[in-house]
Amino acid sequence: MGVGTIVSLSLFVLPVGLSLGVLLGLDAYRAANGQPRLFLNSEVKNKTYCQVSYGITPNVTIFENGTYPTKTTAPAWSITWQYAPKAETAPVHGFPNIKIDNTGTFPILVSDLASVEVDVKWMYSVGDVPLSTLNTTLFSSTETEINTNVAIDIFLDSDASNAQDTTKAKYEIMVWLATFGTATQQIGYDQGSRDTVTLSDGTSFDLYYGTNSVTDQIVLTWSSSSALTDFSGDITPLLIKNYSSIGGPTSADYMGYMALGSEVLNSNVNVTLSVPHLSMNITTS
Repeated sequence: MGVGTIVSLSLFVLPVGLSLGVLLGLDAYRAANGQPRLFLNSEVKNKTYCQVSYGITPNVTIFENGTYPTKTTAPAWSITWQYAPKAETAPVHGFPNIKIDNTGTFPILVSDLASVEVDVKWMYSVGDVPLSTLNTTLFSSTETEINTNVAIDIFLDSDASNAQDTTKAKYEIMVWLATFGTATQQIGYDQGSRDTVTLSDGTSFDLYYGTNSVTDQIVLTWSSSSALTDFSGDITPLLIKNYSSIGGPTSADYMGYMALGSEVLNSNVNVTLSVPHLSMNITTS
């Protein structure tokens, strides 16, 4: 049976059996200060949420009457940041993201996954204004020293409750759509790629495997060799793969969290990630 995932900023009341009914939460923007629900009137606005403590300036286009193009579509959003390098053992300052809320959606048995479709257009730019073209030369410059990625982040565990908690889940599967900077390395990078999978849309991802020394979680990272600024594909093969040979998750584990964002490490200049389009749709069998 197919079950559609709703990506929005509000819960929808749906006929029984039609959908998993999810809330796509603005995780990075509400978690810190408990911001209220966004649907207050029939207006369409662009709002700026400044979290000084996080060192980011996010901008979100909010359709306050809930009229997004489709029920699987997220609001357009962008984030501007600049950080100095952290310790090599824990280089990530944060993960600004948009996520699928677990209300009525997760947990899902891996064996029940039929498809996990992601349709996203994103762009990284130097400066405070989103641009339409990725300047790879500028992003690889030693003067800018930009280290970051764009990634889909998924957590799993044999315990349904732990799978929904990013601090308790045993496994983390990441799908890197882009990698910028020499310091941005997958956990297990030193051991080299363990496998390669090509999705039905023709995009290929290399697998890296290791343990996060800070969280003690097992991390499997599927990484693209090029920046996929316009990606539309079903990533299910990366989730249901047999990982028994390396001690990864199995079909008996639960998927409890899914988000798309950027691990921000460091940059000498302001950089802006913009995501004008994002849709995530999970169906079960």
